[in-house]
Amino acid sequence: MNGDLSAVREVWSRRSRARTGSDLLYLLYLVVLSVLVLGVPALRAAGSLLARPDVLPALQHPLAPQITGLLALTAAAALVLLGAIRGPALLAPFFTATLAASGIRRRTVLWRPFVRALLVPTAAMAGAASLIAVTLMNVGAGWAAAVWFVLAATGAGLLLGAAWLAGQLLTARPRRLLTGALLLAAALSALPPQGTGLGGAYPVAEAPHALWALLLLATGIAAVAVGIVLLDQLRGSVLREQSLRWESVATIATSGDLAGAAGTFRTPPSAGRRLRAIGPRPLLLLYARRDAVAWLRSPERSAIGVVVALLAAAALTGSTQLTGPLAWGTVLVGAVALWGAGSTLVDGIRHGVHTLGAPGLFGQSAAAQVLLHALAPALLLTVLAAFGGGGVVLVSSMGPGALEAVLLPVALTPVLIAGQVRNAAKGPMPLRLIAPMPTAQGDASVLAMMAWQSDALLLALLSGAVLAGLGPLGPLWLLGGAALLTAAMALMARSRLRDLSAGDGRR
Repeated sequence: MNGDLSAVREVWSRRSRARTGSDLLYLLYLVVLSVLVLGVPALRAAGSLLARPDVLPALQHPLAPQITGLLALTAAAALVLLGAIRGPALLAPFFTATLAASGIRRRTVLWRPFVRALLVPTAAMAGAASLIAVTLMNVGAGWAAAVWFVLAATGAGLLLGAAWLAGQLLTARPRRLLTGALLLAAALSALPPQGTGLGGAYPVAEAPHALWALLLLATGIAAVAVGIVLLDQLRGSVLREQSLRWESVATIATSGDLAGAAGTFRTPPSAGRRLRAIGPRPLLLLYARRDAVAWLRSPERSAIGVVVALLAAAALTGSTQLTGPLAWGTVLVGAVALWGAGSTLVDGIRHGVHTLGAPGLFGQSAAAQVLLHALAPALLLTVLAAFGGGGVVLVSSMGPGALEAVLLPVALTPVLIAGQVRNAAKGPMPLRLIAPMPTAQGDASVLAMMAWQSDALLLALLSGAVLAGLGPLGPLWLLGGAALLTAAMALMARSRLRDLSAGDGRR
């Protein structure tokens, strides 16, 4: 097959829902008009709303440029790992098998989906930077600094897209080395007195905005151009595997099974095949060893969990120095992130639940296995929470209240691990939730299904908010609240395990 796609495009343009050139121009017109008529006024209103005494100190903090650069580099490291699971240059399985696997150059086929995928990180970075810039302009930041910051964020978004593609192009070892280098750069970016990279363009008076903005924008454009050329190097096995996985995830998620979609998105273990998961007793160390081997066999996933846990603990600790909506928003984001980090460490708990009704190969009941598998994740997540919170205390030289600040993420950890046990013992969705619920606005049964799917996340949010509210009352109140919440989660998990055991016995 030659590299000419004219015949393919002719057939594709004749399909029933094909867009003509005028349709594309009209779509572009709608996008531009929507941004000018709706987006700009909404952005200015949001900036005026955020220019309040409990938000501005965080945006004007001396460490804000360093934190901006750190977050951008951490996001790049996460996208490198994401590229191994779902890269930006991806087609549907049919087109992967017929076009990307043909004699046509892959850049000819894949540059369009790659460019479309670039819109996600670029728009996210530019939108967040625009909101920060407009907010700071309400208190005296210059418009030139704001424009340079938005341009720098656009360039950073292009670089994030290039990092995403790098994760799809590289094999396991180079991908891990690149991830480690980006994380090291993220840690080093917090050391200088002034931010570098995107942090160097942060709209403060003494920053060299134009230099960093032009450098990031030029580097981002060059990285995208190089990425399009390197699309020819994408491996066919990677494209086929990722396209099939993504189609399965989309199908399962559309059906409403979010847990099943997340399980499908999870890649099989790829390292440490010679590590022995079974060793000598005592029993507690045996199960801790099994958990540790499971973490080492999925190094990318475990690394993401560790980094997210550190950032979540830092956010929860920093929230104690904030007030108003910003403080509560930081608490909620930190609680969700810490819950997500914990979910990468509890495969042993899920395995224990799956042994319900199976022969007793390990000599322990399913409940005992779940309990033994919960100890190592709880200990590791507690240590990470202490390190993440302690790092914020050291960097910010936090004075009185430092203990309570670090205690918040540490106390939340056992609550979330108990919540992971409860979530693992969830079982199938009850049929009564699928029954139609007719209302004047239509069928409302989807609300019940969404609540059932997201109950673990909602409980994590509620737990974080409760403990954050108890924090100002003192350490004893905080620890007591954490103990009560952990006990409540454990009781709900025990009830679910009993229900699953009873259901298995009836079968």
